[in-house]
Amino acid sequence: MEMGIVFTVSAMVMAFVNILIGAQSDVRGRKLFYSASLALGSVVNFLVPLFNNLWQMILLRMGQDTSASVRGSVHTVLLFEQARKRFLTAYSRVNGLEYSSQALGLLGGGLILAAASFQPAFWVSGTVLAIALLIFTIGVKEEPVSVGRRVRSGSSSLRRELKILAVSGFVVSVGFGCSHGFITPIFFAKKFSADKAAVSLILTVHRLSFGVPLIFADKVIGLLKRFSMKTILIALMIYQGAAISLTAFIPDILPATAVFVTHDLLGAAYWVPVQSALIQSYCREEARGEDSSKVGSVSAVGAIAAPFLAGFLASLNISYPFLVSGIITAAGALILILI
Repeated sequence: MEMGIVFTVSAMVMAFVNILIGAQSDVRGRKLFYSASLALGSVVNFLVPLFNNLWQMILLRMGQDTSASVRGSVHTVLLFEQARKRFLTAYSRVNGLEYSSQALGLLGGGLILAAASFQPAFWVSGTVLAIALLIFTIGVKEEPVSVGRRVRSGSSSLRRELKILAVSGFVVSVGFGCSHGFITPIFFAKKFSADKAAVSLILTVHRLSFGVPLIFADKVIGLLKRFSMKTILIALMIYQGAAISLTAFIPDILPATAVFVTHDLLGAAYWVPVQSALIQSYCREEARGEDSSKVGSVSAVGAIAAPFLAGFLASLNISYPFLVSGIITAAGALILILI
């Protein structure tokens, strides 16, 4: 329950930061905020081992989520602006490589935890983020902000399609948060008595099941071109929900893990880039960062309730978060019928 409080309070801060940063990036450029997010993430990770009470952890978690939120609010927009005509391909390659690399981090963190303690894992993470900051700052070039981006349209209202995507994203975020984040390792550790090494391996496979197929997602989506992007998005979201809920009923760790990872392997790895492409297609050119971040912020509000809900459900039965997660995710998918 305390972990649920930490993640919930942090998510509240993150939801408000998204809109501000997205709008400011339209005026000041994306690179400034992207660099700042990496710097903040590095500093916070170095500080985590130095504090140990609940409220200190809440402040540090806010810092971690703010770093992720700031980066997330400009990442897709920056990528879109540098690869408009081949956005799905660029999104798949860049994000697929990133998520696949995160699997190495999860595996490394688990090995460090098993061999020593959690402190070195955070210090290694902080160092790696500092290296990423150096590479990004030197390697990424951004065009000067155009006058058109500086002049606001005078209307801050989202298009109807973006509002529907935002509401759907909110519901899916609640569902996603019930089975992901801190609750995932707790679920496998408590339900199946998995040790630290086994949990680390499961988390690694989980991350790879999203990252690796995401690298080739544009190819798979191309094979489905006879279907609309909306249809692909709804169908794959519903599958994700079904796979997660089914995991709650499986009594053995191996089949449970196999079914669980298919929610990414056959679902999220393909619908996430489709969702991003749809959002960018409906954003205003002169306020792309603001529109995109508003959709993301509404979705992020779902992450405020999700950790608390997950903690509460887990206190009743460790399988309940996964069961409820899948049901809510499928409900979020059905909202998209309104587009």
